[in-house]
Amino acid sequence: MIKKTLQCAACVLMAIVVFFGAPNQAVCGQEPELKFGVLPVLQALPLFVAQDKGMFRAHGVSVQLAPFNTASEKDIALSTGAIDGYFGDLVTPIVLKGNGRDVIIVAANYDTRSDRRMFAILAKPGSHYKSLSDLADTPVAVSSNSVVHFLTETLLEQSGVPHEKISFFEAKNIGMRMQMLLSGQVEAATLPEPLVTAALAKGAKFLSDDAGLATSQTVLVFSGAFARAHPDLVKAFLKAVGEAAAFVNASPDSVRSVMVEHVRLPEPLKQNYPTPRFPQLAPPDKTALETISKWLSERKVIPGPVEFGQIVDGSFLQ
Repeated sequence: MIKKTLQCAACVLMAIVVFFGAPNQAVCGQEPELKFGVLPVLQALPLFVAQDKGMFRAHGVSVQLAPFNTASEKDIALSTGAIDGYFGDLVTPIVLKGNGRDVIIVAANYDTRSDRRMFAILAKPGSHYKSLSDLADTPVAVSSNSVVHFLTETLLEQSGVPHEKISFFEAKNIGMRMQMLLSGQVEAATLPEPLVTAALAKGAKFLSDDAGLATSQTVLVFSGAFARAHPDLVKAFLKAVGEAAAFVNASPDSVRSVMVEHVRLPEPLKQNYPTPRFPQLAPPDKTALETISKWLSERKVIPGPVEFGQIVDGSFLQ
């Protein structure tokens, strides 16, 4: 099993190097092209808009957005220098940092407020579940050691389910997780938007979501070595992303075509799913980050907690 895992990792690494090229090197006297990893998700929309509307160029940055389908591929690419930074959740950079990788979080670009969610816990169609407390001793489909796992455990505990009565079913593939829920193969599952909306339209039952929880944040991460070598490049990159976020908020209808092109939206939602709103770029929430770090440490995913100051550098926002 270990041999097979290593072989798979080697194949992924080879594909990344072939597709994205060798680690970034600057031509003498010139800033290098910035290779930034992205996922086809709603929260990455300002990055796609900044590229589409020429905002990176306007701020003097040459950016290649490198698409990935999974967080693990993205982590490998950053660790090997195939990309210079990436968009992701709070868990993945903490895991890298906790295991000795030189990475920094330079900003949070999305969070959940009372009027928006990122994830929701749903029950299968036709089930008897009415609240999270009904899920005691009922496995919930998640991806283990992920932000989905952390969030689900947190919401269940907050609803009064004893820790020893919380259980999970491993389902890393998000699309498969949704299909298992809708077909009744699992009793409950935690899904991201826009799949939450799609599943509810097909009869899934809403139990709870992360609206208002600071732990559901997406962040912009860089290789520490790259950021230290090219601070002005990182600052200009963030200014372009911030400008794009403001543009999305001011003109949500005008970016629908960009959203449909780059974000994985179910076909029935492409024309009417609401464009998300984005906060100003800021450092991530300190309490949320350190709570997740402690959780990862307790689960032995990292050898010890990562402190806020060890991984967050807000100076690039100045």
